[in-house]
Amino acid sequence: MSVKDLAAELYRARVRRFTIPPIADRVPDFGPASAYAVQASGIEMRLSDGEQIIGGKLGFTSKAMQRAMGVFSPNYGWLTDAMVRSDQISLSELIHPKVEPEIAFRLGGDLDDPGAGATDVLAATVAVAPCLEVVDSRFDDFKFGPLDNVADNSSSGQLVVGKWVDVPTDRLDLIGVVLSVDGVPTMTAAGAAALDHPAEAVAWMARAVAGHQRPLMSGDIVISGGLTAPLDLAGGQAVHLEIDRVGTCEFKVRS
Repeated sequence: MSVKDLAAELYRARVRRFTIPPIADRVPDFGPASAYAVQASGIEMRLSDGEQIIGGKLGFTSKAMQRAMGVFSPNYGWLTDAMVRSDQISLSELIHPKVEPEIAFRLGGDLDDPGAGATDVLAATVAVAPCLEVVDSRFDDFKFGPLDNVADNSSSGQLVVGKWVDVPTDRLDLIGVVLSVDGVPTMTAAGAAALDHPAEAVAWMARAVAGHQRPLMSGDIVISGGLTAPLDLAGGQAVHLEIDRVGTCEFKVRS
């Protein structure tokens, strides 16, 4: 199957809400370049539908996420305006919905440097916000390898972003994170869960795309990757995120 064939298969699975077998199990020599090519082709299909890229997303930046999914390195995907929700998530729009707490960065400057680091990210950031990313997967039983996940735009689904605030003067790697469901604290983490510093996670993506893909640009939103393992969603839940010195974010789940 060609890159376009595979991207179209994932596109149909997402739109029609059905699952497919992992690509890496079916396509010989399916490597990182092929996986990112499928991802890029899928993004082009979204753009053809009228969606617009609003930034990027990191995947597998925390040890908890890596353990949960059986992978050992980060990846990246792209966010579009059609993924953004306000305060409700509808299960009828998704296949395998799970939520992850994240830190969102809003850039006020371009990051197009293959040597970009956390300091460069912080210098380019005009605001941060708490973010609840609802990841989804188009693969059978939410089982896939790291290259399948790349091809599937890093399991992109939907996201809810809280209020934007100035970057805290305290270290973002030391801030506390509490994810609660129906008022009960369920998971906790620190900012350092994302590659030891959430700004370093953003820098990893900046380095990865610099010079050969669309760079991270002024105005982009970049979410730094799940800080905890993914949590299954069910109808009727109220999900709340609190990030120390950053703020809160929440949504309700509709069946």
